[in-house]
Amino acid sequence: MATYFFDTCALLYRYADEPNVDRAQLRRVRRLISDRRAKNYVADLSVIEVASGLAAARRRHNWSLRKFDSMYGEFFEDLASEKVRLRAVTQRELVSATHILRFAGVIKRLKLQSADAIIAECCRELAVESGERVVFYTADWKLYFILRSIDRFKRALSLRYLGQGKGGIPPTT
Repeated sequence: MATYFFDTCALLYRYADEPNVDRAQLRRVRRLISDRRAKNYVADLSVIEVASGLAAARRRHNWSLRKFDSMYGEFFEDLASEKVRLRAVTQRELVSATHILRFAGVIKRLKLQSADAIIAECCRELAVESGERVVFYTADWKLYFILRSIDRFKRALSLRYLGQGKGGIPPTT
């Protein structure tokens, strides 16, 4: 059984039917999450990030409050049915995320958001604990680019960028 972990921006493909999103990628995320044989995870931090992402989409597209509530409700239905499982962020993962921020933000001078570092570290820890390679999906090129340059992520995860590769870099590791 495959194990997948979704960064919030990739998870949003499941709920928000954005007009500018690659339809094949949208279908892929929806198919993976609907597959009862797969184990799909998100960090508990994604609960608030999904609300924020859907609210931003609502403002961008002038969607109704009813549509927002429907999309957010669908997320909670997926949690209740365990199509998507929440993984609690631990103190250890928070500390490890600060090391990622130091490496990426200070040493490499790359812009990495704190929530992205926490979610990525939460996924890496899941892979270490389970002893299996976890597939990490993101729609954030900067995050994908950074993680693929860090050995501890390359060893534990298969990274998947939901989009086209850039500058000769493929969208998968």
